[in-house]
Amino acid sequence: MISLALWLAAANAGDIYLNGVRADVLPVMSMENVTVRFDASGNIWIDAPMYRVSVVPSGAQAPTTALPVAAAPPAAYTPTPAPTYTTSPGYTPVPATTPAYTPSYAPTYSPAPTPAPRATPAPTLGGLAPGGWWLVTEDNDSSGQDIEVLVNGQSVRHVRSGEPQMIVDLGDWLHHGTNTVTLRAAPGTYGGGALLIYVGKGNEAGGTVRMDTPEVRYTRRAVDLGSGGEKSYTVAIP
Repeated sequence: MISLALWLAAANAGDIYLNGVRADVLPVMSMENVTVRFDASGNIWIDAPMYRVSVVPSGAQAPTTALPVAAAPPAAYTPTPAPTYTTSPGYTPVPATTPAYTPSYAPTYSPAPTPAPRATPAPTLGGLAPGGWWLVTEDNDSSGQDIEVLVNGQSVRHVRSGEPQMIVDLGDWLHHGTNTVTLRAAPGTYGGGALLIYVGKGNEAGGTVRMDTPEVRYTRRAVDLGSGGEKSYTVAIP
């Protein structure tokens, strides 16, 4: 707060300026929130942003006055009303939910087929010496073939296209006397060359079997019916 005397101007060599207006005479008064500056000439500069300066024309008796500026009252706040909505009769809003994810396809997987186990050799039915009678296969680039070999009703092997050559000793399945060898072809789509199966007496030496005259010569080609089939041979062993 600052107080200004009636004759403050007379006591100083400079002039008094209130809000940039020279004031030759100021009444005794108090002002708040003002800034006072002095320049090199001895002038006094009073910055009073909260006050309004009124200047009396020359020759008039009323002195220069500084009147407080009345602050305008704040405008009354009127809240914006919330919007309202109307719905059609019978309408029930559906709450927003996150839809469950459903894949476009549900892949299924099947386990790889288990290879058919090799048949357990049947007990000897007459005591044939091992290394006398043989089963030998030959695959000439066939495809789609699956042939089961049975000796005296016992399953010995499945011969399939693309598998390595088989050389099997049949001594555990054959016996002296009459024997039956059956070749049972599974249905399928055949292609490529022929699949051949031989059964006969032979000699083995160094991992090689020599069979002079096979008792069974079985051949299945791509031109044969793909619906399968069965063929039996009689083998007599003295």
